[in-house]
Amino acid sequence: MRRLTLPRRTPRLVLRDFTPADFDGILAYSSDPRVTRYLFFAPRDAESTADYLEDLLDSQRETPRSRFELAVVEEATQELIGACDLSRIERGVFDLGYMLGTAHWGRGYATEIARSLAEAAFLELRAARVISTVDVNNRASIRVLEKLGMRWEAVYRKHRRAKNRWWDCHLYVLPREVWEAEQARRASAPDAPSPPAAQGSSPPSSSPSP
Repeated sequence: MRRLTLPRRTPRLVLRDFTPADFDGILAYSSDPRVTRYLFFAPRDAESTADYLEDLLDSQRETPRSRFELAVVEEATQELIGACDLSRIERGVFDLGYMLGTAHWGRGYATEIARSLAEAAFLELRAARVISTVDVNNRASIRVLEKLGMRWEAVYRKHRRAKNRWWDCHLYVLPREVWEAEQARRASAPDAPSPPAAQGSSPPSSSPSP
């Protein structure tokens, strides 16, 4: 199993492993019902945040490591503003997700995160494809996935039951050859403007957040 080099840096963010000191930051964004609206878990309280953080720290010690759930830190302020993840689903296939505190929506951070995770999946983890599932009503996350170049592949009716309801989810897929073609296109036109950014998608066991 190949390893992921951490921390990862985008133009404005740092993606790194969580530490025990991140408890307050995690609770701050994941206790907000607006953040968890399109996620399979309810807003977290202190107890569930502690359990979640313990599970994250345990996952960092797995060998080989198949789950990379990372803290999203704003470079300028060093504030913990959300989480993102790459999780191995099966050989060559990784699931991409993220969530951000509401104060940081609409700044293009989700697009930066998604691009960095896709690059890591293909270049370091040697993925054949990257996938993401997203609630059919989560239009903000759908836009982010499409900007990344992901293609709609299917809709899963009653994909999962959580929070007292069934969830219908879209499946988006980014094959390696599509990603490589886009990188080649960008390399041949270095002065072309980057597409505008947006916000929101999903950590493991969840569906993309706005």
